[in-house]
Amino acid sequence: MESLLLVVAELLTVPLLAALALCVELAGVVVLVVGTAVVRPRSSVRPLLVRWWRRVVWTTAGVLGLVTIGLVAIDLLFFEIGVRLALDQVEQRSGVDIGFATARGSVFTGRLELTGVTARRTGSDGDFSLDVREVVLDVEMPRILRTAAPLELVRVAGVRGQIVRHDAHSGPRLLHAFTIGRLEIEDVDLRFEDEIGAPFRSLPIQFEHFNVAPLRSEYAMLDVLCRSDARGLARGYSFGAGGGGWRTAGIPLGPAAHKLGPAGRWIRSGDVEVTLTCLESQDGVSLPLNVELRLRDLQIAPPGDSGRSLPASRVAEAITRLGPEIHVRSTVLVPLDRFRGATNLGQLGLWDGAIQAWNVDLVGKLGLRSEDLLVLGLGSQLLDRLPRRTDSPAN
Repeated sequence: MESLLLVVAELLTVPLLAALALCVELAGVVVLVVGTAVVRPRSSVRPLLVRWWRRVVWTTAGVLGLVTIGLVAIDLLFFEIGVRLALDQVEQRSGVDIGFATARGSVFTGRLELTGVTARRTGSDGDFSLDVREVVLDVEMPRILRTAAPLELVRVAGVRGQIVRHDAHSGPRLLHAFTIGRLEIEDVDLRFEDEIGAPFRSLPIQFEHFNVAPLRSEYAMLDVLCRSDARGLARGYSFGAGGGGWRTAGIPLGPAAHKLGPAGRWIRSGDVEVTLTCLESQDGVSLPLNVELRLRDLQIAPPGDSGRSLPASRVAEAITRLGPEIHVRSTVLVPLDRFRGATNLGQLGLWDGAIQAWNVDLVGKLGLRSEDLLVLGLGSQLLDRLPRRTDSPAN
């Protein structure tokens, strides 16, 4: 999501420059009209002032005429050259290198169509190298100078490349804030490299389609989580979004079980189904997210040498008694302020909150004693401090 937001924000430079030129034109016309109405030849106006104003009128009219002719020439004859010049300025300012094979559009209507697009960036938070078959931006030019520039449509098709994340808790600074009425992405095949959360060092991701309506750059992750319609594969396993949530199933745990927190250290094999659903906010300051985990076909064993102790044996037996499937449902409250400016899940702390909640809920199902909680990896004091509500259905 960081890469998409950054590329769209930088591409906005092209219509913004056109809009500024049009505003200069309009301001000049207004000045000429008002000035001519005030300073017109009459007996009460000094001849020197009239002559001075006429010179201003002719000079300004000439400049405005040249700007108009330049914009028309760019729009009709030199559109590609103008776009390349604008994107060269983008690279010098932000380090995002955007190239393309062909460009079509209009500086007056705010439409920009690029084919054969390449986007490269190296940054402290992450790098990306992308090849895109087609990019279409349709900007609402009459309102483009608002605080968040409005785009009616952004369509991206045929994305290939690699994204590397160095820091999960930071994201790129966007030069232009914007709101996309509808984002449409299709035919995506990426390799996501995570230098933080091993063992998922390399994660191939394919999107058949990914649509969000609307998408606000300031609250991008809120819109992605709650307003997406998507279908795709991650490491060959399907996922989808719709109806205000996301779902993935059949993900094998294996060496990644430790990502499920202290209790995950006891899981040797199995698979997990994850469902995330956005709920309606009750207080206007936080968003409740319902997180469901279904763990199936679990194989349990104490970690390390702890299997020699009696409490460890009780923990293993208690987990085994829950059966081959464990279903945990919890509600995590995420402050709405945390969504502002967030461009990845790491900045929300959502996964950490959900995993803490599922560990607490699992302990409640197991009915363990305090000494067993210490062996499991959760102490009673930690459980008392968790500020989350959990709701666990019966198995």
